[in-house]
Amino acid sequence: MVDDILEKYPNDVKVVIKNFPLSFHKQARLAAQYCLAAKEQGGVETYKKLYKAIFDKFRELKSNPDLPLQLAAEMGLDAEKLKADANSANITSLIDEEIKQMKEAGLPRMSVPKFLINGKEPQGRSLEAWSTMIDAELKKNKSN
Repeated sequence: MVDDILEKYPNDVKVVIKNFPLSFHKQARLAAQYCLAAKEQGGVETYKKLYKAIFDKFRELKSNPDLPLQLAAEMGLDAEKLKADANSANITSLIDEEIKQMKEAGLPRMSVPKFLINGKEPQGRSLEAWSTMIDAELKKNKSN
């Protein structure tokens, strides 16, 4: 649905992904680190491709901590470099900072994935519900 929103509002909507790996999901943080490391090798598109591949198989990730490395190898990424980059201070501190931001955001319930439109959580996950919120925000911004 995010792709549908970006297609509908190509000049008005920007997607920002914040990492908030759930503490009870043992592989979540490392998966986030690998995604950010993939960006180091191939840019934003490589990051998005690995992120989507991991997210599509999140159930398998719980029992297979090596899944991100397997998926990265299938994408042609250098697994040794990925491991090194994933554990770099830049990536680990970025995730720590994003966790802090999300905790301090004052959101009533933390779950993932969490979607916000201009800082507000949409009620429901439908194109119509999100479009209604986006249109209202765009209208507000144009009148300011």
